[in-house]
Amino acid sequence: MGCSDSIHGILPVHLEEDAGNNDLSFKDGFIDFLEFIAAINLVIRGKIDQKLKWYFKLYDADGNGCIDKKELLSIFAAIQAINGQTNMTAEEFTNMIFQKIDVNNDGELTLEEFITGVERDEDLMELITKSFDLSNVIKVIQNGRRHSI
Repeated sequence: MGCSDSIHGILPVHLEEDAGNNDLSFKDGFIDFLEFIAAINLVIRGKIDQKLKWYFKLYDADGNGCIDKKELLSIFAAIQAINGQTNMTAEEFTNMIFQKIDVNNDGELTLEEFITGVERDEDLMELITKSFDLSNVIKVIQNGRRHSI
C-alpha cells in the first residue's frame, strides 16, 4: 500500500451510513457533531483494527496516506496539550514510533506499517491507546459545567 492509497472503512457500517459517506473526514478543518460522536464511539467501542485506522488517519494530517515525522510530532503534541499527559515529550514519542515501526526507514509510515507495527508491540499499542485517553478532557468539561450552573 502506497502513500496515495485511500483509507476507507474506518467506522462501523452504521456510522458510515449515518455520516453519509464511507469516511470520517475532517478535510474542512472542523469536526461537526456527528463526526465527534462517531470518533468518540470508535475510540471507546471500536475494534482494534478500526481504532488503528482512525489513529492513522488522524496522524496523517495532510491526507496523503502516509505519516511523516513532522505530522506525528505535531498531532501528538496537540493531543498531549488536550489530554494533559506528559509521560514523554512529543519528540521522544515520534522518534520511538519511527524507530520501532518504520521498517524500510524511509521516514514515512504507511497504513500497513503502522497497523502491523503497533499490533506486534503491546507496549506501543498501550501507549498509543493511552495517548487518546479522554478522561482528563471529560473531567475538564464536567468541572466547567459545574462552575457554569
